[in-house]
Formats: sequence, structure tokens, C-alpha cells
Amino acid sequence: MQAGLGDRPSRLWLFAVSPIGRYGLAVLSTLVAAAFQALLEHLIYPTPFLMFFGAVMLSGWWGGWGPALISIAISMAGSSFISLPPIGSLELRHGNVFSLAIFVVVCLCMTRLNVMLRRTSAERAALLLRERVARREVEAERARLHDLFMHAPAFISLLQGPDHVYILSNPLDSAALGHRELLGRPLGEAVPEAERQGVVALLDRVYATGKVVVANEMPLSLTQSDGSVRKFFLNFVYQPTRDTSGRIDGIVAFGFDVTAFVHAREQEAALAAELKRGEERYRTFVSQSTEGIFRAEMTQPLSTRLPRDEQLELMLRHMYVAESNDAMARMYGFTHAAELMGTALEGLLVREASRNTGYLRAFLQSGYRLENAESHQVDRHGHLKVFLNNLVGIIEAEHLIGIWGTQRDVTEQRRAEEELKHAEANARFLAEASAVLASSLDDYEATLRNVARLAVPALADWSLVDVAQADGSFKRVEVAFAAPEDAEVARELRRFGIAPEGNTEHPATRALLRREPVLIENLTPEIIRARAHTEEHVWVLLATHAHSLLSVPLVARGRVFGVISFLLSRSNRNYTATERALLEELARRMALSMENARLYQEARAAILLRDEFLSVASHELKTPLTPLSLKLQMLAREARRQPESPLRRFVEDYVAIGSKQVKRLSELVSDLLDVSRIAGGRLRVEFEEVDLGSLLREVVARHEPEAARVGSSLVLDTEESLVGCWDRLRLEQVITNLVDNAIKYGAGTPVHVHLHADAGQVHLDVRDEGIGIAPEYQSRIFERFARAVSERHYGGLGLGLYITHTIVEAMGGSVRVESTPGQGATFRVVLPIRPPDVASSPHPMLS
Repeated sequence: MQAGLGDRPSRLWLFAVSPIGRYGLAVLSTLVAAAFQALLEHLIYPTPFLMFFGAVMLSGWWGGWGPALISIAISMAGSSFISLPPIGSLELRHGNVFSLAIFVVVCLCMTRLNVMLRRTSAERAALLLRERVARREVEAERARLHDLFMHAPAFISLLQGPDHVYILSNPLDSAALGHRELLGRPLGEAVPEAERQGVVALLDRVYATGKVVVANEMPLSLTQSDGSVRKFFLNFVYQPTRDTSGRIDGIVAFGFDVTAFVHAREQEAALAAELKRGEERYRTFVSQSTEGIFRAEMTQPLSTRLPRDEQLELMLRHMYVAESNDAMARMYGFTHAAELMGTALEGLLVREASRNTGYLRAFLQSGYRLENAESHQVDRHGHLKVFLNNLVGIIEAEHLIGIWGTQRDVTEQRRAEEELKHAEANARFLAEASAVLASSLDDYEATLRNVARLAVPALADWSLVDVAQADGSFKRVEVAFAAPEDAEVARELRRFGIAPEGNTEHPATRALLRREPVLIENLTPEIIRARAHTEEHVWVLLATHAHSLLSVPLVARGRVFGVISFLLSRSNRNYTATERALLEELARRMALSMENARLYQEARAAILLRDEFLSVASHELKTPLTPLSLKLQMLAREARRQPESPLRRFVEDYVAIGSKQVKRLSELVSDLLDVSRIAGGRLRVEFEEVDLGSLLREVVARHEPEAARVGSSLVLDTEESLVGCWDRLRLEQVITNLVDNAIKYGAGTPVHVHLHADAGQVHLDVRDEGIGIAPEYQSRIFERFARAVSERHYGGLGLGLYITHTIVEAMGGSVRVESTPGQGATFRVVLPIRPPDVASSPHPMLS
């Protein structure tokens, strides 16, 4: 819009595009139009708005909506004053209002087009500018890419076409090929030895399949410029290139010379083989230090004829370590093997561990040989260690004089296995608890009781659940216990729940108030007396014999639902941070379950309230529609009685529009009422004998005027008479919905309605040739309020197909859609001629 003004805008231009300039131009152009309209009034009569159209067009094109609206307002006043009777007055008569309205509508449409044209022009200029910038960037990028190719530390070549004609070869690639003439020549002609070595065949495969080929350490012998042949080992990447239409038009080859690496690896392999042979020749006892290797001796030979228990006792008392390697010494906390020498066997083995005496007894019973036997021993620092042992006894003259053995430290492995088992047990417990919590959203107190019982005795001997009530108080909903003899104590414990007004140091109360877990690893009688609510409460807590306690608040989304407490009384363990993390996770899931239950109840109540509102609103909306429709019909009859009236045509048009809108509102209200009935389970289906062919012809005939109005034609293909047992009104509703949809979305194309019977069923197909339905929407268009198109372009609530689907299923049938976007849609309804429950009944009318 500023073409020819140079790079710097002039003052006139700046003023013209400023808000004052744009609005000033609107006012000035409108006043000029008014002057011309007044001067030429007798020549252009009866067109009182001709000059003003030009002013509005100029204002909208130059200034946009604001100046255009100012121009429209001034034009309305000017035309009313200059051209519309009474001349010279701004008084509006009844007949002038319609003319001014038409003028305003036309001006608004014209302004809309001008604004769109102006925006389109600006967008086009911006696009052209971006295109020029993009082209410059592409050219710069192409130059950088070419420079990168030419200076890259790799062999790079570009081959074009199925003959692989060279169009680029960087210096490294040219040097490797002996500085031949490459550009413009096919690879097979320029480098004939490459074809013999399978390179051309590999390129042909890349060009044919379009797949990237990677070749590692590919041997290639190339003739050099001096006639010598040099052998390379190359890593190649062959990447197909494509033209703008996506077709393969060439190949880019990247090569990396790894010849030196391959030769070095070959030398390394030769050296490694030589080293291995040397190691095999000079392997010694010390080199085998990955496992502990030892020899133990008896202070005096042990007769193998003695009873096994006596042999075992003598081994523990009189056997000592006579020899070992450093690896074994390190297993016991020593640095060198010499520090372990002379240590008695009973100083290493833990007598209390049944595995130790068991594995030695197994050694004696198996003929003084044992493999992979586990033992529990202690190192010099008193730390428990777990070993896997292999033992071979040294027997001379029926006496055990010593043992050769190896052992492997599996302490960390066993610890990891125990932790894994513990983690798996915790995961199983949480999974079971989650399943219990997810089992019901209606009675969450019963669900919490089940989870509390699930924790006993796996994680606790006592489990107490306190839940917040609506009035702010707390209710103890469960006291789970492990021992049946504690039932009387459990009944007493139910009376002492959370009391915020009591002792605030009470663990459950403290967890509630601080919203954080309270862990007491060692729960002593003194702590119980200090934190109980009353003396009676002290007696009850002492009766549980609890020695460890953990109280965790049930908190979800900032809301406190209660507290769950766990007590250990019969177990030998105490609660630690590990159990705390697990039980916190359990409490978190319990709180989330309670929150979900609360939200579920609120959602159910909201849904019931919504359905009740829809039912009441539908009835209330439907009540005034009937008298309104009657009034419109009376008004139409009255207009026909006055054929000479100049207002007859306007009245009939308004009545037609009003009747159409009343009909549409009535249909929407009926749909809402049906949805309410469906949601409440009150949709009734009244079966009777129906001639579906006749009913279909009636519905199609009723829709022919509407189809003609939008440029569609209804093509009906049906049998003369097709009688079955259905609900006539509901079936008419189904046909109406499907034909309405076809006309609405058919975009002025023919609508085909086909009906036929086959094997005790009727098949009704309604097909249009309109916009079609995308595949992702076809599976859910029969859902309530579901839509496959924007409501801005097509009206409706998305209920018609939902109601259709419900009615068809209620009559024992099915409905589905087949569609391809842009080629229309076909709705297929299949109904049994006589539903099973009706066919077995002697009565023609069923509900």
C-alpha cells in the first residue's frame, strides 16, 4: 500500500494511516458522497444510497471496521435527510426502516470483504517477503553445505541418476581415487574397479529400495595416479537423495578411512594371542585370586570312623587355616594372607547359624566333598558374611588331615536378593491394597476396613483407622488385630479415636494436626503415659503390648480424610524409615481412594441433578411451543385473507421463518426430553404392526421441500409394502433423523434412501454424497453430544444419532455408518421384522 514512497514513509502517508487520518478520510468521503448525492438526486432517483456505497467502500478499504462503521452511521443520517421522505428531516418512517436495514447489511458485507481483501494483501506481501528471505537463507545454507562437504575430513561424493553420475567429489575422495576425471561420468566408467568389487551393485540396491546402507570396514582396492594399487578399509554410508516430489534422484556417499585402525586392531589381536599363550604358560596359584582359595589342616588327624556329630565338633575345634591367597584374606577384613594363617574354623563360622553346621555335616555325609554350599561367617570386624564354598577333603589312612577349598563372597548378592524379595512383597501388598481400594467407590469405609485388615499381620499387629466426618468429628471405623485373644482389647480401643481437643501429643492426633507421619521406633510405657488422652486410654494402650508405632495422615489434594495407625506388639522388629515409606504410600493411596469416592458421589449427584433439570426444562420449554405454533398458523391464514395488502408477502415470510424456528426448537426440546428419558431408563417402545414402506414414503415426501431448498434431490428405492412389528412413532423419528442428517451434510447432492427385506430382517440405507465423516469420528458419532463437524458451521446438539442408536437397539436392531471423507456417508439400519420378545407374545402391543 506504500509502493512508490521509498523506504521512509512521508509525513502525508503517516498521517493517512494514523487513526485520525483513517477516521478523517471516512468522514470526508461520506460528506463528499452526501454532497454528490444531493446534487445528483434528480438524476439517480430512486437510488438514495448510491454515492454512500462508494464512501463506505473507501472507508472500509482504507481504514477498516471503525471508519467504515462511522461512514455507515453518517450515510444513514445523510440518506435519511437528503433522499428519504420526509426530505430535510431525520424522522424515520416505517417504510424507510427496511431500506436502511438493507443498506446497513450491504455495507457491512462490503466492509467485511474490503477488510478481508486488505488483510489478504498484507498477508501476501508478508509471504513474499518471507519467501525471498527463505531463498537467500537456502542459498547461503547450500553454500555452507558445499563448503562443509569440500573441507570435511571424510570421503564425500554426490551421485545422480540410476547410472550414479558424479556431480560432486570432495578433495579427499578425489585423492583416494587417484585424482581421476570424475564429474559428469558414471561411477562404473570413472572407477571400473569399484564395479568389480560390488560397489555399483550396492549403490543400485540403495537407489532401488531407498534404504540407507551402512558398510563398516569394507575392503576396497583402488588404482592410484602412479599406477599402484592401494587397499583401503572404509566405513561407508550410502544415503539416497530425493527430489521435490519425493522420488529418489541420487545418492550421497560418506566414507571414512579406517585402514590404520584395522591394521592396529589386527596387530593388537596378534599381541593378545601371544599374551594369552604366555599367561597360560605362567599361570600360578596367586594369579587365581578372584575367589578365595585356602587349605585348612587339623591339629591332629580326624578319624573318619567317628560319629558324624563328633567329627563335626572336632572339626570346629581343631581345624585352622594353614594356607590361603590374598583374595580370601580380604574377605575376612585382612590385607594379606599371612594375617589369616592359624585362625581356627570356629573363629570364622557362626555356630548359631544352622546353615554352617548343616553345610559341614553335608560335607561329611557326601564323602568329604561338597559343591556350592552356603556358609555364614564373620570377618575380623564382626560383620556377618555369606560365602559359597567348594570343599575337597584330604584323606590319609581313613583320617581327615585337611581340606582344600574355594569360597566366593556373595554377601552383597544375598543382601540384594533379600531387598528384592522385600520390595516384591511390598509391591504385592500395595497391588493388593490398590485392588481393594479400587473395588468400590460407594462404601469407602468398608473398603478402608478391608485394607486395614490386609495390613495385619504382614505389616502390623494392630491397624487403626480414624476417618473425618462431615461435622468435623472423627470416627474410628476399624481396629484390625492379629491375635484372636486381643478381641476384648480391640473393642475397648475403638472408644479411643482421634480427639483434637485432647492430648495434642497423641500420635494419631499429632499426625493429623501436623499433616505428617509420626514414627515411634521404641514405644515404651513412659511414652504411652505421656501421650495418651486419659488414664483409661493408657490402660488400653498398655494392654496391646505395642513396642513400635507409626501414625500416617490420610491426605489427598490438600484435604485431610483421617489417620491410619500401625502398631507392632508380637513381632520382634521395629518400624524404621523403610516401613515408613511403604506405609506412607499405602496411606496416600487410601486418601486418594477416599477423594475419588467423594468426587464420584459428587459426580453422581450432579448427573442426577442434570438429568432431572433436562427433564423439567424440556417439559417447561415444550409447553409454550404449541400455542405459539397455533398463533403463527392463525397469522398466516389472516395474511392469506388479505391478498391486496402490501405487507402480506413480508408477513408470510416472517411466519414461514418463525414456523421453521418453532419446529426446530420443538425438535431440540424433544431430543432433550428423549435424552432425559434414556438417562432415567424411561424410554418406552410401543410395538404395533407398521407398514415401513408406506411410512418411509411419507417421511421422504415431507422432506422433499427442504431438500429442494438446499439443492438436493431425494431418491427413494423401496418395496411397495413391508409390514413388521415396530414402534411407529419411534421408527418415524429414526428415519427423520437420518434423512435430516443426509440433507444437512449432503451439500446439495442427491440423497439415496433404500429399503429391502432379507432373512427376517429389514435393511434401511440412507446415503448422501456430501462431506463424509473422518475415520476417527465414526466410532463415536452415536454417543451423546458427539459431533464430527464444527458447530459453528452446522447447528444441532449432537443428539439425533445418539437417540437413533438407542431407539434402534431398543427394537432389537443395529445401526452403523460407512463413510469416506469427501465422498459422503451411508447409515445402515438393520431391524428384525418381528423382535423375539414380540414374536413369542400373543398380544400385538407390548411396552
